[in-house]
Amino acid sequence: MGQVTSQLLLPVGLKDTESFESFIPGKNQQVCHHLLNLFEEHTNKNIEHWLTYLFADTGVGKSHLLYASCLQAEHVNVTCVYFSFKEKQQMSPDVLQSLEHYQLICLDDIEYLDGEQDWQEAIFNLINRVKEKGDSCLVITGNQTPQKLTLQLPDLISRLSWGTSFQVHSLTDEQRQEALIVKASHRGLNMSRDVARYLVTHWQRDMPALIQSLDILDEKSLQQQRKLTIPFVKDTLSL
Repeated sequence: MGQVTSQLLLPVGLKDTESFESFIPGKNQQVCHHLLNLFEEHTNKNIEHWLTYLFADTGVGKSHLLYASCLQAEHVNVTCVYFSFKEKQQMSPDVLQSLEHYQLICLDDIEYLDGEQDWQEAIFNLINRVKEKGDSCLVITGNQTPQKLTLQLPDLISRLSWGTSFQVHSLTDEQRQEALIVKASHRGLNMSRDVARYLVTHWQRDMPALIQSLDILDEKSLQQQRKLTIPFVKDTLSL
């Protein structure tokens, strides 16, 4: 692999705050349990769930689960790689060559391969190599079930259906508040339930937007040496 390719595929840039501990599961306890058990199965050389497919709308937590899986893999000395197809613009499908030699392979946002025949064939071939090699776990995410993806390679859709599929469910408002409090705590910020409730009520409700608001509040709080109060939030976010 070339220099750019290897840099992008190394899990160095993963968000170390996006762990299973910081993921509020809500209705997603089963998928969390499944992903955590992948490593036990690998240790036992019993890769029953060698292919996992996660689907949900944007902003529900699929990427968080992939980051968390890679972090957990590193903790137990399982080699891992993460790649998002959102970042494929400067890439070639050759980036997927030899990934089957990693023990955990996480591929995000497969819906971005709509109309990309070469990429779809590369994923199809990778799945076949992982299946044949028999000692790796492949986790792929998309915004639809395999059958509803707008991909042009029927064999790839068929392969994606081989795996264990999970829908990742969105959080309730109360669970979003809990997630904000947990994520603020990981940044060293003390967020009260009232502030979290105010944010969820008055800001966009999807988690990426809420995390973006937390980024802004974190920076301003540090600059101004102020606590996260409702007046501070209103002033900072112009609410």
